[in-house]
Amino acid sequence: MEASSKQEKQHAPEERVAVVCPQCQRGYRIAARLLGRRLACKQCQHQWRAQEVSTASLRASQARREEAPSDSGQVGLDVDRPPSAGSSSITIDMSWAGQEIGRYRAASLLGYGGMGVVWRAHDDSLRRDVALKILTRTREEGPKSGLNLNLFMQEARAVAKLQHPSVVSIYEVNEDQGHVFLALELMEGGTLKEYVDREGPVEPRQLFEWMIGPAKALALAHQRGIIHRDIKPSNLMFDDLDHLKLMDFGLADVSHEEVSERLRGKAVGSLGWVAPETARGQETTNLSDIYSFGLVILYALTGKPFIHAKSRSAIIAMHRSPPELKLKHIKGLTYEGRQLIQDCLEVDPSERFESAEELVKALQLCANEDPVTKKKQRKSRVSTAVAASFIGAILGIGGTVYFWLNLQDREERLSQPLWVTKDPQTPRNTPVRGDANRTAEADERLDEASIAITKPSESTDPSNLRVPWPDVIDGRELKFIGSKKGRVFHLPSGRCGARKIHASNLVTFKSLEEAIESERRPCSHCRPDDQPSIVKVPESSEP
Repeated sequence: MEASSKQEKQHAPEERVAVVCPQCQRGYRIAARLLGRRLACKQCQHQWRAQEVSTASLRASQARREEAPSDSGQVGLDVDRPPSAGSSSITIDMSWAGQEIGRYRAASLLGYGGMGVVWRAHDDSLRRDVALKILTRTREEGPKSGLNLNLFMQEARAVAKLQHPSVVSIYEVNEDQGHVFLALELMEGGTLKEYVDREGPVEPRQLFEWMIGPAKALALAHQRGIIHRDIKPSNLMFDDLDHLKLMDFGLADVSHEEVSERLRGKAVGSLGWVAPETARGQETTNLSDIYSFGLVILYALTGKPFIHAKSRSAIIAMHRSPPELKLKHIKGLTYEGRQLIQDCLEVDPSERFESAEELVKALQLCANEDPVTKKKQRKSRVSTAVAASFIGAILGIGGTVYFWLNLQDREERLSQPLWVTKDPQTPRNTPVRGDANRTAEADERLDEASIAITKPSESTDPSNLRVPWPDVIDGRELKFIGSKKGRVFHLPSGRCGARKIHASNLVTFKSLEEAIESERRPCSHCRPDDQPSIVKVPESSEP
């Protein structure tokens, strides 16, 4: 609701207010933005600072002049002859008020500049209002008027070359009674400067969206050999559809134009909005327009000019050594937005955007950004980093646990008995484990093959080996076994503690009597004293 009310306020028809000459009590209606300006009454020539008055006060003043209100109750106002308006040093000729020029009838003053004034005028033929820009000087008013006229005509040709939706359109260029005028598209929404002065700084994303159109128009102008040279907030205007458009090519540098050749290399433009190289009297280029564009963006975001001082020399000094950009305090401005402004406002032209097309791309990127989403993304990235660290720590601990469990499993597997075969069909020293995965064919082949019995020797001395004894000595040639420090003796085939004896601690006994004489008792699990059928493996069975 608040945004829509702002747009309604912005695009409402130009507000007009009532003012009264304190000398002769003549009343007028003028544009509200002229309040505070110095006015000159057309009747008595008295000058005063315009202040809005109520309808009641206006009626009272009219009564004092013995001018009664009309039957409709409306106050009789001299709408066709408004007062002169200007600053303390400028007085604007208001004689065009209510008069016809060409097929247009001037109604109210919209603005003024160095070369002419702009009026709101009505076209009776097409029944529409236009902006009528009238050259101040006529052809007969001296040599200076010749330059103004040439610039005036150059502006008309420059705008005609562009034909872009973000450039204020030109309808007609003509001359009447020695006065040259342009009929232009009427922009009902006012200038960007007026919007900022009225509403305050613009939200970054909204501003970037608005500025895409003028940036595209600038890119087209550069492609057509036109340097604007006067980009500033008052030269960007809104239409009634909330579109911002670029206007006023009166000071443009247009290729193949004689008047541009005469001004090329000179400092041209509005001093507070030109690039540093222009302020130093150097040649203005396409990159100078980009700098001015950045100044406009910064102004709209902050509500105040970046280059501002009380004197011309002070402004030039600021251009030579611009103040530091402080962008982090601008609410809602993202990193990409700050980078865009910095790339526009580089003092060295070679470090700015290479072209207006690059500026357009950056504006589109910033306009499509959502600060809320960006903030959530930053939080999400932080959360992801924390989660990744946590998961990494868990994986690290899991990997360590897995390593130790795997190592333990390998040790347990090494403690199980292995048989080594001499079967030519089996690769040498291939372990064949006595488990459920071994096929019947493998068992049959193992039985038929000669069993390699590794007897103790220097190289396989059990005292030098810290491995389970079955890996070194085949249990088939043994009668009874025990450990050196043990108090029990076992059968070699026992599933009790016999298999846990290492080869370095293995003690063998040839008979039951020998085992008993070693002061060891029989194992209660494998019962070696209850095996009368034990026989020695024949010598001939050895390989």
